[in-house]
This record gives sequence, C-alpha cells and structure tokens, in this order.
Amino acid sequence: MLSPYHPLQLALGLAVWIVWFALMYGALTVACEMAPPPTEHGPYTWINVALLSSTLAITGLLLYWANACWRAAREGIGPVSESHLFIARLGAGINLTGAIATFCLGLMVLLLPPCL
Repeated sequence: MLSPYHPLQLALGLAVWIVWFALMYGALTVACEMAPPPTEHGPYTWINVALLSSTLAITGLLLYWANACWRAAREGIGPVSESHLFIARLGAGINLTGAIATFCLGLMVLLLPPCL
C-alpha cells in the first residue's frame, strides 16, 4: 500500500471501484455468452459465486486501506503536516466510499440470476 499521506490516496479507492465495476460486468457478459447457466437455478450459479468472491475481496481491500489511512490520520505516524493529515482523512473517506459502493453493488448477485 502507498503511504497514507500520498496524494494518490485521494483517487485510489474510487479508481479501484471503477476498475472492479468494469471487470465485473465485462466478465458477466462474457460468462453469460460462453456458458449461460439455466435460469431455473436463480441466483445460485457459479457465475454469481465468482462475482460475489471478487466483490468480497475488493471490499476487504478497500476497507483495509480505509482503516490504514484513518489510523495514520489519528496517530500521526512520523513527521506529518496538516496537509498530510488532510490527505489521510480524505483518503480514508474515499476508500470507505469505494468499499460501500462495491459491497452494495456486489450484493445484487445474491438476489438476481446472472443472465436475464
């Protein structure tokens, strides 16, 4: 992970979310085209299991980054300035926002069949 005080923290969480979103729906499209599961299985298919596992992995990563940024902002590790603390706090919020967005969108695989 980058330093919690690095300016890239201000875009990293949402950038990871955007990449996850594009890959998730791209993989869903390819999987539904190549090997669509029967619709009578509902949401309990191998495609949804794969999408849910990627959702949980990315959500966990973003929550870890948010926690690391928040702890660095609270403890002030090393010589830090006010701008460093601002970046760490805002980075924690952005990573947390990405984690919530990932988790909420990923929960749809528990409700909907993959290839409608």
